[in-house]
Amino acid sequence: MIRATIFSIAFIFSSVKCFAQETGCFKTETDNSLSLETNIDFSKYDAFFVGEFHGVYATPEIKLALIKYVNQHNGITDVFMEIGLSAAFLYNAYLTTGDTTLITQPLLLYRYKRPEIDFWKRLYEYNKTLDHKITIRGMDFERVEFLKVLKMLMPMGKDEPAEIATTLSFIDTINMNRISYQDDIQDSIYENIRSVMKQHTDACAQYYGANFSIVADILFNENTFKRFGMRNKTMYHNMLKQIAESGIKKLVTFNGVQHAMKDKGILCGDLNGNKAFKNKLADITFTCENCYDYNGTFSHPGGTTRAFEAPYRKGVDMSDEYSKYFNNACKYTLVPSSVSDKRQVRKYSDYIILIKDQPKF
Repeated sequence: MIRATIFSIAFIFSSVKCFAQETGCFKTETDNSLSLETNIDFSKYDAFFVGEFHGVYATPEIKLALIKYVNQHNGITDVFMEIGLSAAFLYNAYLTTGDTTLITQPLLLYRYKRPEIDFWKRLYEYNKTLDHKITIRGMDFERVEFLKVLKMLMPMGKDEPAEIATTLSFIDTINMNRISYQDDIQDSIYENIRSVMKQHTDACAQYYGANFSIVADILFNENTFKRFGMRNKTMYHNMLKQIAESGIKKLVTFNGVQHAMKDKGILCGDLNGNKAFKNKLADITFTCENCYDYNGTFSHPGGTTRAFEAPYRKGVDMSDEYSKYFNNACKYTLVPSSVSDKRQVRKYSDYIILIKDQPKF
């Protein structure tokens, strides 16, 4: 009798503990979009740092679901991404106008594949319903699209200062679609134009007039491809600059998982240590079992039980986490990292998203 009572109490306690477990469920809606339902209390957070996988099928729809969630529940409208300031300018222009040529000629980062195309289309439609619109914010180095923005902002019919006339003519006539993101020429063109405009800042300011502040942000971006090894530092600088200039109090940022550690000198760690967001930032990282990237060669294909290695450096076997906490009623599952018995996982982030079986694009 005593043994039965103890068993019953243990069973009840276990059931209550299971019921009370914080979790989130990414569910597919009737229109095939994804939404997040969760009993996790995110109300105490003003900032969300999402360590994502670049080039994985699941990423765009999870990103959109998170943007909608933090917008609706936390009032967040500022969305930082690992893109340049010029790309952010073009994405914001697209979200305002719906003109797809703004983000396809040339093709922008995060606009290559169907899931990414759907992301921007759905974000455009969602943004139209909002009184307070979403603003995309860049932090990374400039890619070829910086030429498009410099050309778009040229004043009509204005005389070109002699010091920069040749450079302005180059910007106006170059075929951007022939410059690949993989080509070294992209960076050399940027550096050459940057150098000329820096030498003749007054002429550049006089020519671009009211648009010069945008041009200057792009041309004199703290983050450049030449400083690739310093990206955590330079992206942090670009975030703080915009936070200060625009009076941003709340935000969500999407960066590769390697930037999501809370170590000092890593982007997430520095943002988390900033007094404006200390104890107010939630770090969410992706993990994945049996995934592919753009090239079909990404992480652990073939039914492995090992989660994606990058967030945990040497790799962590997370088969227990997947077997215990992956909710098969959901497309993807969100849980606190505290559920893991592995110190690497708990230390790395506050929450983890469990993703599995992602196909090739």
